[in-house]
Order: sequence, then C-alpha cells, then structure tokens
Amino acid sequence: MDEATSGRLATLILNKICPVCVDRNVDGTCDKLAEGTCTLMKKLPAAAEAILQVKSDRMEPYIQAIRDNVCVTCERRYPDASCDWRDIDRCLLNSYLPLVVEAIEEFFEWEKRPVGPPVRA
Repeated sequence: MDEATSGRLATLILNKICPVCVDRNVDGTCDKLAEGTCTLMKKLPAAAEAILQVKSDRMEPYIQAIRDNVCVTCERRYPDASCDWRDIDRCLLNSYLPLVVEAIEEFFEWEKRPVGPPVRA
C-alpha cells in the first residue's frame, strides 16, 4: 500500500472509529494517538493487507487473518501466541476489528470506482 493510500485510509479510520473509541479523552483528543501507542493506527497498513485477503460474512476468518499476519509480528505477543493486551481489551485493533473490517472494505471498494464522468445509458 502506497503512502497516499495509507494516509487516506488512516483519515477514514480517524473519522469513523476514533469518535467511538473508549480511550479518547472527554475533549475528543487521544493520548494514545499523540504518544504513538494506538495499536489500531500503528498496525493499520498490515491489518488492511490481511483483511483484504479475506471475503466472508463471518468475523472468524478476519480474526484469524489478523492473528496470522499482524499479531504474529507484534512486540506484545507472547511466544505461545497469547496477548495480555488483547485479553484485557487494550489492543484497539482487536477491540474495534468489526468496524475496521467494514471501513477497510468500504474504503477499497470506493478506491476501485471508475474515475471520470458517469456513463449515461
């Protein structure tokens, strides 16, 4: 994913998921984003790549894709594949995965739309 696409996707995530995030401050700011500790934004490019490999009506395949392609490289993951952050809802990618999947799939459908004037029948 190129930098421009990654930036547009990050903006979509900021607009769609950040407003409902339980970790944001009362004034709408986000300490995690400012500190660079937001796992959602930190792992977004890898998560998008993993999510785009799946097409399902169920969440389990998306969860497995994230575990296999994103969690496996995470510094917080233990050798046995367990993760305290995930277990206590501190991993925002895990916590908001259904919204992330929806946003990423919508984003890439929008990106594939034809450019130019509409075709008239």
